[in-house]
Amino acid sequence: MPVNFDLNDLYAFRALVEYGNFRIAAESICLSQSALSRRIEKLETAVGAKLFDRTTRRVTLTLFGQTFADRCGQLLQNVETMLADIDKVSEERTGLITVATVPSAACHFMPEVIRQFHRRYPRVRIKLIDSSAGNVIDAVASGQADFGICFARSLQPDLT
Repeated sequence: MPVNFDLNDLYAFRALVEYGNFRIAAESICLSQSALSRRIEKLETAVGAKLFDRTTRRVTLTLFGQTFADRCGQLLQNVETMLADIDKVSEERTGLITVATVPSAACHFMPEVIRQFHRRYPRVRIKLIDSSAGNVIDAVASGQADFGICFARSLQPDLT
């Protein structure tokens, strides 16, 4: 069976289950009521079953909707745990990366690259070797640098 819904549809479903009210559920996930309604309709079409019984005053889960809500909750919890684990791993990475670069790159764009890298991997240090293009290539070839940034017409066969 092809999956014709996404995580946002499941989050919309979970909000409606939690609040039992389209207006409040929509507000809780920053959607309009009509957008929430479309997401629920899309989800019901995708699973091929009615998930809610609706009246003008109440929204309640169908029997299938109750089972789906349990499974949906487990799935979203697993997704959120997985994403938290990925964040934790990236925060725990440590080490040193050495980058050999020509002065123009070191001056013009490496400061922003390093800032962005440190936001993502705050415990990884970066060592910059500021040198000529020939020395950059030699530093990478000898293993003195992990990466090199330079303008070169040809590289040694074992370098990319």
